[in-house]
Amino acid sequence: MKQLGQRAARAACIAALALAAGHCLAASEHEQNVGAQVEQLCDPRSLATIGRFVQVANFKEPPLGQAPDASAAVAASACRAAPAYHGRLVAAAYRSGHDDLQLVVAVIDSATGQVGPSFKADLDSDPAVKIVSGSLWLDTTAYDLAPGVRAFGLDVTTGLPHGCAGVGSGARRTLFVSQGRFIRPVLQDLPMSEWALIQRGRSQCTDSSAPDLTITENFTAALGLAPTSTRGYRDLVVTATAARDDGRIDERPPFRALLKWDGRLYSIEEQQRAWTAWRQ
Repeated sequence: MKQLGQRAARAACIAALALAAGHCLAASEHEQNVGAQVEQLCDPRSLATIGRFVQVANFKEPPLGQAPDASAAVAASACRAAPAYHGRLVAAAYRSGHDDLQLVVAVIDSATGQVGPSFKADLDSDPAVKIVSGSLWLDTTAYDLAPGVRAFGLDVTTGLPHGCAGVGSGARRTLFVSQGRFIRPVLQDLPMSEWALIQRGRSQCTDSSAPDLTITENFTAALGLAPTSTRGYRDLVVTATAARDDGRIDERPPFRALLKWDGRLYSIEEQQRAWTAWRQ
């Protein structure tokens, strides 16, 4: 999974969080795009349970939009009830000392309150990229891959500023399955949205000859189950549409591709080649 690290500018004052935090902060571009996914922000008890599991003190999130520090180790978290896993799903991106940002995904057992199956991994550290509250989103769609095998998704949206780039991406989805004491990925880093400039309007990236209007083409993907199977696991189908933000009809046809199980992972290499050709 790709990695992300550091400081987000201050975030919007969202009513539910403002009541808890007692103050309001200005929104960064990242948080405006990501949204503060209030309904999935983790409660202190769940975070404390995961903190004990990973042996990190101060396992809590800082005020919305602020970077983790010595008093709050968690950069972003997401929690969601998951009856299919007999507990609560928790995902958290956190720092331990001066280490790179790390990711933990776990089930907290609803009967015992203890951590059950889990997954831990490093996230690639890139100082140009940020993870803040709202960067993680748990997708509990019923991805029934095989009898007794249900996957769930985790979307990671990074705070890479648009700057003067002509293209960019949004959330990337990883699918996980829970098996015994472990959670493991079966699909990694599938782009769920991307954008490309059609026309750059007047901005700090252009001179006075630039047109007034910036026009962007947005590509939005969806992931579902196909009726076919490969090596005992259901094929996954990726569909996508394109839309311009200037009101003109985008004549690009819809995108569709199958992801097939190779016995270890759903590879996205072929799909990404087709995706790139479709976008062009």
